[in-house]
Amino acid sequence: MKRLALGLTMVALAASTVHAAPVAKRGKTVDTVYGARINDPYRWMEGPNNAAFGAWLRAQGQEGRKRLDAAPSLSMWQQRLNAASSASVTNRLQHRVGGRIFFLRLEAGKQGVLMVRMPDGKEKALFNPNTVAGAHASITNYGASPDGRTVAVNVDRGGNEVTTVEFYDVDSGQKLPDELTDIWGEFVVAWAGNGGVFYTQMAPDDGKTDRMLNMRTLYHKLGAPPAKDPIVIPAGGASGFPLDAQEFPFIATDPSSPYAMVVAAGARSEARICVAKAADLTVPGAKIRCPVAYSDEVQAGSLVGSTLYLQSVKGAPNGQVLALNLGAPELKLSDARVVVAEDREAVVTTFAAARDALYVKRMRLGVDSFVRIPYSGQPEFISPPYDGQAALIDATTDADGLMFTLQGWTRPRALYAYDPYRRALTDLNLGATSLRDYSGQVESETTQARSQDGTMVPVTVLKPKGYKPNGRTKAIVFAYGAYGATVTQPAFDVMSLEWVANGNLYVLAGIRGGGEKGDAWRLAGKGANKARGVEDMVAAADLLRTRGYSDTRRIVLYSASAGGIVVGNAVDRFPGHFGAAIIHAGMLNPTRLAADSNGANQYAEFGDPNVASGFRDLRAMDAYLNLKPGQRYPPVMLDVGLNDNRVAPWNSGKYGAQLKYYANGSSVVLFRTDADSGHFGTSLSQAAAEAADHYAFVDLVTASPAVKRHKRSKRH
Repeated sequence: MKRLALGLTMVALAASTVHAAPVAKRGKTVDTVYGARINDPYRWMEGPNNAAFGAWLRAQGQEGRKRLDAAPSLSMWQQRLNAASSASVTNRLQHRVGGRIFFLRLEAGKQGVLMVRMPDGKEKALFNPNTVAGAHASITNYGASPDGRTVAVNVDRGGNEVTTVEFYDVDSGQKLPDELTDIWGEFVVAWAGNGGVFYTQMAPDDGKTDRMLNMRTLYHKLGAPPAKDPIVIPAGGASGFPLDAQEFPFIATDPSSPYAMVVAAGARSEARICVAKAADLTVPGAKIRCPVAYSDEVQAGSLVGSTLYLQSVKGAPNGQVLALNLGAPELKLSDARVVVAEDREAVVTTFAAARDALYVKRMRLGVDSFVRIPYSGQPEFISPPYDGQAALIDATTDADGLMFTLQGWTRPRALYAYDPYRRALTDLNLGATSLRDYSGQVESETTQARSQDGTMVPVTVLKPKGYKPNGRTKAIVFAYGAYGATVTQPAFDVMSLEWVANGNLYVLAGIRGGGEKGDAWRLAGKGANKARGVEDMVAAADLLRTRGYSDTRRIVLYSASAGGIVVGNAVDRFPGHFGAAIIHAGMLNPTRLAADSNGANQYAEFGDPNVASGFRDLRAMDAYLNLKPGQRYPPVMLDVGLNDNRVAPWNSGKYGAQLKYYANGSSVVLFRTDADSGHFGTSLSQAAAEAADHYAFVDLVTASPAVKRHKRSKRH
């Protein structure tokens, strides 16, 4: 392992003038759980509003900031990425409602502004969070009334994703007096006509308990005092609709239907779906019927009149679409008819209901296309203008046709409208623009890596145009591997493109646990199979060496959130296969999910620590507990938003402290902290600042002279 020690020479020099942050104290907490002895010396870091841990983490961030500021390439990256973000205009979250198109516009590196394009083509701003005084404000979501005349906006102040929903009159631009507090940022209201909304509210903040537990759903009539809003679904559930503490209750409506979906969901692929008459839900005693359980493996639903359309993977891992008649006296999923059958080559990823038809999005080898299913008539296949990813699709039952975005690896997203009668696409000019044309600077390669068990893993390599392998190109390898998320579809990202345009490689690995090959691929990397995703990511790193693209010390693994399990365990198990790692807001101590903010919400995806089999799975994937003394670990950056309510910052704190203790100065563990963000930043300028720090760190830890490469170790 001499290679690694030599590889840190320049890092040690850069850090020599930096005052070291305090060493974390080690406690003596030892648990015995289902027969397993768990040593947890940094248990003291846990808990909300933990002043001692907060002070320690801020000190680590200050030390990390000084080291990064001393990095030779930081200024170059800041200038380059700030220029790219400032010159970019990105429109996102586009929705067509009441003949109007609503969207968020991000430009000049600022927070997104809520805009509307009126039927005459004129645009105006409805809410600009950049003008909010005394707060780091941002828009996390919004929902427009069916007539498009009122919009409910989720406004976050401080980056913790706990929002206040504010209402605006679209025609006048005036703010209405109604405000709904304690709403998780992703939770958009469901309109009940044009004069009221259903909304899901978080548990009260007592400073101690997980606010992601025991949520409830209420009804608010515009103009009424929110304090008197009736509870539709209380914490714990309602008659015919019981709720576990970690389940999120939602109401979903559609103006074409007298029904409402009553949904229990969370951080899992499946949902539990019930139905009731929408009008009945505003008064006590509504009759709720529940045809869909989690075991039915339904991943999405939509209402059209008296029909409930469902996306299911049960017995069909590539997905199918079902239709259930809600007018039947007894609702049974077994009575549903198949609208779109499973395709063995194309994966159904989502669908949207319009007035004229159901539009189903399918992915084949990372490329999206559509099938139009008229409510009466024959299916019609729709091919986008080029091979790419349609990340957003949007339709409404009060209008015909489909809106969707399309993007490629070097093509910024565009927003298209499909006219089913002319069978024509129109570019609505509400996509994104970029500082430069990257098509002449960056090219992509689609390939596969052979994992430890022989499974072939999809890999995309973004590389400089005309690149010739030289065995020493710096490479960042990204993977995620959770919830069925797909990362190898074409996506235009200015930050990664700038990295590649500067002569480097950016690699995306579609590891097991993701959705690249349908639901079977997700299950192959879930729970007890989590280690397979770790091996897949390392296989992608190994591919770069065997292809002669790079060497070990110039390969850096990167992931975020649930992907922290993958990268953290790659550091634990395969430290000699790459040169460094970056983990953003990582889930690194999953055996402690029960103590984590938003932790119980994750049980379905990773395992329940209160059950022996679940704890066993979590213990196997716990990167913090899997660190061991006597091992030489590569440099690691831990990037933490101090306001994170999705993955508690103590995950990174405990992992980093343990890593520092075992490294004992032989490796670098650098904390990057951001006091203005939560799980992720929300503006292009925040993205640019973070990417500049990441790239400067990569340059720093890969800058040592080349030495003899280690012998390939046997994987374990």
